[in-house]
Amino acid sequence: MLNGKKSSQTIQDAHLFQLTPLFRSFEHLSREVLEKLAEEIISSGWMTAITEKHYTLTEKGKKELERSLIECPIPSSLNGWLYHSTGELFWERITLLIQVISQLNNNNVKYLPIQRKRGVHEWLKDFLRTSGFDRDTVGGMLYRELVQCLEELKDINPAVLTLRLTGYSRIGLTAVQASEQLGIKQDYYHHQFLGAIHHILESARENSAEYPLIDKIVSGAGNAVQLTLSAQKTYSLLKQGQDLAEIAKIRRLKKSTIEDHVVEIALNDSSFNITRYVSEEKQKLILHAANSADSLQLKQIRQIVPESDYFEIRLVMAKLGEGQ
Repeated sequence: MLNGKKSSQTIQDAHLFQLTPLFRSFEHLSREVLEKLAEEIISSGWMTAITEKHYTLTEKGKKELERSLIECPIPSSLNGWLYHSTGELFWERITLLIQVISQLNNNNVKYLPIQRKRGVHEWLKDFLRTSGFDRDTVGGMLYRELVQCLEELKDINPAVLTLRLTGYSRIGLTAVQASEQLGIKQDYYHHQFLGAIHHILESARENSAEYPLIDKIVSGAGNAVQLTLSAQKTYSLLKQGQDLAEIAKIRRLKKSTIEDHVVEIALNDSSFNITRYVSEEKQKLILHAANSADSLQLKQIRQIVPESDYFEIRLVMAKLGEGQ
């Protein structure tokens, strides 16, 4: 989930346990590093193993978690699920645009582009040619939009972004250098940086008229939430009226795999009607059970509503249960 692996199970778990803001928030975190961190946490007495690879916080650990979240809160604007695929491309585009406009305004043509990807360079050329914005005023316009947007950040220092920007006679800092200058840990800096990017994207999404230039930069950066390729194929067959058993036969997949796809579809498509698979009465029973259970573990919910199978529970929680 932290790596952003788009499997049906990962997507379902991210929604079920309300972890969507953290989706792909540590893309390059390895299992080896994660296991080493787990060992360190156990050694500190903050966590104990209940089974292999399954842990629970101790009372000491819960207090440490509360203290850590007060000292280093997760940014309220962080939304890895919605913006994990858009944020990186947006950053590449806007940093190159700022650099190029800055150099042009100072009549300098001898510099090394901060971004090397050919696609980003082609986007910038097309943007300057067809955007409808006068290149002589783009710099000031972008500055005003960014200042207005970043001033609305409540729990993030805008410097997490501005320190990274490159322009005329100015070289932006690396992530490591920026975190050191701000005096915060690199992992916390990373979340702050993502939170600031996601805040900008959300602002442009909610009020494109207020941020026309940022909105233009974001345009075409990609659809943030997409079905896995396999789920798309299943959805296409569902729309043709095929039932789950028929789709499993056509696609030569297990029925449980097709059920995973249906749950994924329910998570992504707000218009998807699940009453074909779970009656409205049973949906209410499952939601009531979810609210009554000690946790959102499917096993506990099923103990309260044994007449429901795991597919029905997962589907109801995917469609209606997040935020319960």
